[in-house]
Amino acid sequence: MNQQTNSDPKEVTAILSRFIAETEYEQLPYPVTERIKKSILDTIGIIMPASELMPDLKNAIDLYIEAGGKEESSVLAYGVKLPSWAAAFTNGIRGHALDYADGHLEAVFRIGISVIPPALALAERKGVVSGKELITAIGVAEEFLCRLGVSVARRRHSLGPWHEGILLGNFGATAAAARMLNLSAEQTERAFGIAFLQAGGTLSVIAPDANIRGMYAGFVAKTGVLAALMAQRGVLGPRGSLSSAYGLFELYFKGAYDRDALIDKLGREFELINLSFKPWPACAFTHPYIDAMLGVIAENSIRAEEIESIEVFSGKKNRDLCQSINIAKGQVPKTVNDAKRSVAFNVAVAALRENVTLQDFTVESLSDSRLLQMAEKVRWVEAQEFDEEQFSNKGNQLAPGKVAVTDRQGRTFTKRTDFPYGHHLNPVKAEDLVNKFRDCLALSPRPVSGKDRELVIDKILNLEEVADIREIIKPLS
Repeated sequence: MNQQTNSDPKEVTAILSRFIAETEYEQLPYPVTERIKKSILDTIGIIMPASELMPDLKNAIDLYIEAGGKEESSVLAYGVKLPSWAAAFTNGIRGHALDYADGHLEAVFRIGISVIPPALALAERKGVVSGKELITAIGVAEEFLCRLGVSVARRRHSLGPWHEGILLGNFGATAAAARMLNLSAEQTERAFGIAFLQAGGTLSVIAPDANIRGMYAGFVAKTGVLAALMAQRGVLGPRGSLSSAYGLFELYFKGAYDRDALIDKLGREFELINLSFKPWPACAFTHPYIDAMLGVIAENSIRAEEIESIEVFSGKKNRDLCQSINIAKGQVPKTVNDAKRSVAFNVAVAALRENVTLQDFTVESLSDSRLLQMAEKVRWVEAQEFDEEQFSNKGNQLAPGKVAVTDRQGRTFTKRTDFPYGHHLNPVKAEDLVNKFRDCLALSPRPVSGKDRELVIDKILNLEEVADIREIIKPLS
């Protein structure tokens, strides 16, 4: 085997690998550890009911269960154990299925779903892993993944062609797995090189005739687990997989990335503090409109039956999400994923039900005539200034949302939302996040008792005191 030369210690892959391998729990500030615990609670919660609400997932999960293998890591809500990489896959594919996961609104992709499934799978494989160890592994990986996303976001002017949740998520999953295995900085960098063999993923994943969009984090999680385990056993991936001449940034982004966003004040300031948590299970780009619609109703005491018409304002970038619904022409959401990405459908749900919940995205809801008739009242109005604002504010690439509701008396009520509820600048309340977890577990295919549910909530919220994280996984498995 040819001897590889040492990479430059100042090269970003090496710097980030040291951060992942060498950061200790005590170096994580209290607000950061609290945010990590919320991410864990939120991500586990949305995994639990996903295959029940999105049956398309079952075939992929069943495939792995049928294959079997060494029983080392739990398939949550199934009562089955599989090899760690298979468990990471079966849990990961449920992370984005409900469009309910945490995310970073400047990077514009989900974070916890790429990091948490591989960390949990390898923690079970290892045996006794403390809550502090889990917090640290997930924390360094989420920080790394947030910074990867921001470094790209600050050099782009539009989304695509890459689906960065997939492309960059491979590296985030690998970071979590590497830290959970206590790999050295050298081994971590080698693991990134192995994961780079699997790097890819374009926006084609959101094609309307495909059902794999919500499953991507499973592929990411499996890649991360296998890459870290291989590096642990001495497999040598290439160094410098992020910023070398043949690395990620050069080949996938034509060298357009912000190096300072990756490494400036690394370990002293934390980008993961800007994670946002979803109060509604729909595409993040619909949330400003949901928030605005709920605000109009609450502030003006408008009843659904009084609404004559609704206008939604957006730039051209969000035009596709604002497509009109026409029942007679069959222009209605055909799938649950279609509904989650439809501004008209979400605004109609908010107007009619004064909330947006998991129960609003079922096959029955897609054919609810009263809901579709309300959605027919929604019309798009172009607001070009929103296109400019979408990429102008550091820390936020979520375009504003604006609605104008006209009632049968001819009165019009208008509201614009820049930072919808759940945005990191308008954070979700802790009690709402806990209630979200309860709502999700109530729909789990394998019932979880109220006692076990509350035990898990308490242990996650006090995770630093947990001696063995299997105390959390066992009641959910």
